[in-house]
Amino acid sequence: MKNKKHRLAVYPAWEYRRELDDLNALSDEGWQLQRGGCFHSVFYRDETARYRYALDYNNRIDDPARYRDTFAEQGWEFVSDTFNGWHFFRKRYDPSLPPEEYEIYTDEQSVQDMAGRWSRLGYTFGGVELAVTVVNGLMALRRPSVTGIAITLACLVLGVMILVGARRIRRPAAGGKPRGSMGWCFGAVFAILAVALLFGVLRCYQTSSTEYVYDPAASPWTWEFSVPLPDFYTLEAEAETPALVEVTVSHKDGKAVENMGGTDLRGKATMFLLPGKYTVAIQYGPGTPEGTAGVIRLELD
Repeated sequence: MKNKKHRLAVYPAWEYRRELDDLNALSDEGWQLQRGGCFHSVFYRDETARYRYALDYNNRIDDPARYRDTFAEQGWEFVSDTFNGWHFFRKRYDPSLPPEEYEIYTDEQSVQDMAGRWSRLGYTFGGVELAVTVVNGLMALRRPSVTGIAITLACLVLGVMILVGARRIRRPAAGGKPRGSMGWCFGAVFAILAVALLFGVLRCYQTSSTEYVYDPAASPWTWEFSVPLPDFYTLEAEAETPALVEVTVSHKDGKAVENMGGTDLRGKATMFLLPGKYTVAIQYGPGTPEGTAGVIRLELD
């Protein structure tokens, strides 16, 4: 039998009591915490002991030794801490003692003080996330892309989740009843970011540009390109002519996706394109001088 195991789990800060319940249950099964972490914890096998665990949040400790001694005087053994200010303690379990014996804080004010420390940090981070959401959203509107939209959505979900959590940790549910877990939000955020990463890695980042010269015998002028992944793409067309010019983007099935036209054309269109082959056709109207030149530019980014 293995004497050590690693466990991956994500607990929002405001659900720290659920984490304690899981640690206590593992201790009853003979798995004792060796090192606690935000995402990864290590346990060792010891069926001779049973513990009850406690968590304290304090990211501003001037004297760590004195801080730990204070809890040790109350019978709490320090286990480990995390980079962001959570400290794990434990105490030998005696079923004959009342449940209050295994509460690290025995008065409501101390509990509120601990919750307030994380709550203030949560409101700060949540506000920052929403500010980042606004910035990313404006950038996505200016230059749409699946990656940009996914990152904006992930920031929004994360920001709202942290703000709700900051409020929850200060205001427990009435009657001590457990609230529904919001841990699924982390899964949603990770899934959205995974989509953004997938598009970022697989998408074909390139810019294609070509010049053309009007030839009445070869009208309309055409150019083909391929799209690797569904996303927003930008097409720019330039043409100088006293006559009307029309630029059409069509799918391989002949269906028009975008049309631009006019004289002295300086056109730019953002299109959502599905994977496949497309054709750009440039058609000049009557009266166009032979040899008229222009530039067409397609940005696959």
